[in-house]
Amino acid sequence: MRISQMMHFPLMGAGTGIYVDLLAKELIKRGNEVNVFCSDHKIPDKPYPVDAVLFNKGNSSSFQVNFDFPVFASHPLSKGKQFGDLSKAERKEYTEAFRKKIAENIKTFKPDLIHIHHGWIISSIVSEYNIPYVITLHGTEYYAFNEFQQYQEEVLKGLKGAKKIMALTQKEKDQAIETYGLTDDDITIVNSGTDTEVFTPISLNKNELLKSYSIQPTDRPIVFFGGRMTPQKGLDTLIKAAKIYNESEINPITILAGDGSLKESHVKLAKELDIKDIHFIENQTHSQMVHLFNLANIAVLPSNFEPFGLVAVESLACGTPVIAGNTGGFKTIINENVGSKIEPGDYKTLAGKVIKLLNADFKNQNKQKILDYVRKNYSWKNTVTHIIKIYDMCLGFVNK
Repeated sequence: MRISQMMHFPLMGAGTGIYVDLLAKELIKRGNEVNVFCSDHKIPDKPYPVDAVLFNKGNSSSFQVNFDFPVFASHPLSKGKQFGDLSKAERKEYTEAFRKKIAENIKTFKPDLIHIHHGWIISSIVSEYNIPYVITLHGTEYYAFNEFQQYQEEVLKGLKGAKKIMALTQKEKDQAIETYGLTDDDITIVNSGTDTEVFTPISLNKNELLKSYSIQPTDRPIVFFGGRMTPQKGLDTLIKAAKIYNESEINPITILAGDGSLKESHVKLAKELDIKDIHFIENQTHSQMVHLFNLANIAVLPSNFEPFGLVAVESLACGTPVIAGNTGGFKTIINENVGSKIEPGDYKTLAGKVIKLLNADFKNQNKQKILDYVRKNYSWKNTVTHIIKIYDMCLGFVNK
């Protein structure tokens, strides 16, 4: 098959980009031809063909759109506006840039099928071509649909024309049916997963790795967060919890990796609370995240809202337990055998659970159980097998 993967955002910086990157690589491994279309500030260097609408972030030398790429809520690589704040002229410039590039992409690559990520503007444009397409809903577009009503007609046009719509969880499917007026038959649940050959337990030198981040070597346990520093992620809950668990006898250090609109305010909060041994580091690559998950005794993901929560699966695939917000995909992914859950914002309970799991040496006592669980339920290879079956059904290769 010749498959074009299309998305509104870059291939790095957020979960959707990681999803598309992994999907493209696995589809190629299985003998398919793949082209990826996205937005960015420069053409990404990937082991597969990539085309992009280039946006101006203020210091770009080459671009098609003279402003930074717009966002649903926020994105660590963009200083741009939310979609709802674009002027009519900016909205037209954005849409026409995508329309032109998509036309070039289709003419050159000649895809058998197009897989669109997020039910948004791209799906409306692609619906005008006589090419079968599917859509994966990644969750954040529900917020945008309700908040930015000027886009609703385009979104519904794109959804209506899709051969199949995929949702990451049952909750996301139910929300799509309610939000867009879709039927149960329109949507298939395709659980996401991670590459358990990449995210896996590894041997590492703890002190050398800490020093590489300018962190003083220590024998104390490590609490880790990795992700965007945005309102969705609830990182203030973890910072407030750190103030409490740092005063306990076990006294772990905390490492927070990522960037986003709230990073400065989070750093300020940590200083105001006078928290010792809390370290903010930048966005990390896949390989760096593998090292950090392996370094950590616990990963904490205290989200207020989380459509799926791929980062939790990545942590578990490294054998590291997760304490997560009791929301979205985390409700399904996390159980007492692999970690624990808290209600969003409940920093006191979070602090108590961090102390409890560290005192119990939960990671070392349950590592194999955690690995068995994630490899059985959230293997990326199983995810791609399901997606390919949907492609085949849409192209008439197999019966529904």
